[in-house]
Amino acid sequence: MDIHSITFRTGSDIPLEQLVDLYNSVNWLAYTTDDQKPRLQDAIRNSTHVVTAWNGETLVGLARCISDEVSICYLQDILIHPGYQRLGIGRKLLANCLERFAHVRMQVLITDDEERQKMFYESMGYRNTKDLKKFPLNAYVKMPGRELG
Repeated sequence: MDIHSITFRTGSDIPLEQLVDLYNSVNWLAYTTDDQKPRLQDAIRNSTHVVTAWNGETLVGLARCISDEVSICYLQDILIHPGYQRLGIGRKLLANCLERFAHVRMQVLITDDEERQKMFYESMGYRNTKDLKKFPLNAYVKMPGRELG
């Protein structure tokens, strides 16, 4: 398998079972419980930009952004099925998002604290706010119903 057999599409009309399979494959199970499944499809459809990767008719990757088209673009999700990771699919999905929102002042994301993710996002031009010297920033998050301590 290589990236040349993967096709990329934009648009948010994705069958729910394909979304659930992809999210389950990377253990993002909070999105795929019975009560959350319909909300997952709504979240995808309500995103400003969705780009997907397909092997034939099988969804193998997805990135989605939310933006006001002026000051902020937030990369909400980027996920690649484990059997298709390390082929350059994530890089291509993210590059599509960054190009689509190149005119926006700030592009941000929140991600897990894993070395592979840190290396990937830094290779794509992102910087952790705790490391900024020229433009010091803080990032804050609130997740209602969850203890964040």
